[in-house]
Amino acid sequence: MSNEYQKELFDEFKQGKGKFEKIVDKINVKRKKLYIHAPLENAVFTVIIVVMCIIVAFALGVERGKRFTSLETREESAVFKEAVTTPQIKLSPIEIGKPEAKEPVTAPKAASAPGLYTIQLISYKQESIAEAEKNKLLNKNVNAYIIRSGNWYQVCAGGYGTMEKAKAALLELEKEYKGSFIRKGAD
Repeated sequence: MSNEYQKELFDEFKQGKGKFEKIVDKINVKRKKLYIHAPLENAVFTVIIVVMCIIVAFALGVERGKRFTSLETREESAVFKEAVTTPQIKLSPIEIGKPEAKEPVTAPKAASAPGLYTIQLISYKQESIAEAEKNKLLNKNVNAYIIRSGNWYQVCAGGYGTMEKAKAALLELEKEYKGSFIRKGAD
């Protein structure tokens, strides 16, 4: 066998590096690569934890959103469903061409006099729904009217001379209108 093989493994046969090779070695400093060694179970467990955190955050956001949903939106949707199901007045062919006269959206003068009591039954943001509710009450022989307050239309029944009469009417009306209350005058 020849002695020419693998001389680079022995110090006696190594040649010295020149200046240029030493400079290149200093510039080309090799960096160690960073490897993360984790068993597969740990990676799966971490992914499961992250997904669970996302689900919990989403659920908390939904609950917070439900809390901030205004009562008026829920109330309007329930009333809108009820207003749609109420029977509509059918017009005869003679009345179709006539424009419908709208009543003023203020309380009767007698109800705004001092000492009289009115019962506020319900409030709506849409005038058409409030009108339908008022007409429903008028058909039941209840002195109903609408008070406009900002963007709201308050359906009221009233003109009661004494608090006792108003309380008696409130007991009857509260069966259908939960949360209704007595207020003095119509303003």
